[in-house]
Amino acid sequence: MENSSVNDAVYVTPMVVTSKEDCEFYHVMDVPGEGVCGGKWDLRNEVDAYLGGFDFKGKRVLELGAASGFLCFEMEKKGAEVVSYDIGDDQKWDMVPFAQYDYKSHIKPFREYTDGFKKAYWYAHKAHNSSAKVVYGSIYDVPEEIGVVDVATFGSILLHLRNPFAALETSLRLVKESVVITDMMPSGGVVSTERSFVSWLVKSVRSLVKGEEIAPRKSKRPYMVFLPEFKTLQHKEVWWSLSPEIIVAYLGILGFEETEVTYHGSELNGKDVKLFTVVGKRTKHGDFIGDQFEE
Repeated sequence: MENSSVNDAVYVTPMVVTSKEDCEFYHVMDVPGEGVCGGKWDLRNEVDAYLGGFDFKGKRVLELGAASGFLCFEMEKKGAEVVSYDIGDDQKWDMVPFAQYDYKSHIKPFREYTDGFKKAYWYAHKAHNSSAKVVYGSIYDVPEEIGVVDVATFGSILLHLRNPFAALETSLRLVKESVVITDMMPSGGVVSTERSFVSWLVKSVRSLVKGEEIAPRKSKRPYMVFLPEFKTLQHKEVWWSLSPEIIVAYLGILGFEETEVTYHGSELNGKDVKLFTVVGKRTKHGDFIGDQFEE
């Protein structure tokens, strides 16, 4: 698949990793020659649902947040050409800056932990004989040199970002067709301002009795919940609980007006968690790189 806008200099040189012991697997995956390697997330039985049932065959994909590469290699199996994008060595993670917490003493072990993801990626990359290319940098400054892609994927990373909309904006300017976003379902703590089904039904019956037109039931409002708690120092690496509706709203603003939301589950640290996936289709072209989308 040729793309004349690509500058190959943007790709990093593959890392040589010879020992599995140097790796930190974020996802459980089957590594050729090694067998099953452990991780926090086990998506193996739910990968199709996790990726929204999207058909990746023949698509050039920008994968945001590659971690140890499970989704990258799965998309390659489905016929995709993948460019994996992850945080650079000179970039700071979007940690919640609690004034009450001593971050300095934890920077080194945390960096060693996250560097293990990159080592796991390259170890598995070689084992899978992968053709995926890799770019490192800031999620808020995705380089134009990557060129135009057909699809972008965000696998449960927006909740970890200080500014998820900005991350979507800089990434999706490169996307020609579709986007696939998966995140964790919100749980508790939100009071809906919308009319419940029961109250809507009661009002509708009253309208029928009076001969009035039934008002359509409103959908849920988009929302996001701020999670960090300074009194308990919880959620140092997680900023938001995002509703499917706010993802749909973000995508609409960025020109992906046709969306489909699906719901499914997976396993995180041995526990079942509920997830949602939004697949968005581009319908409008905004201020994109060069004249790539002019007809």
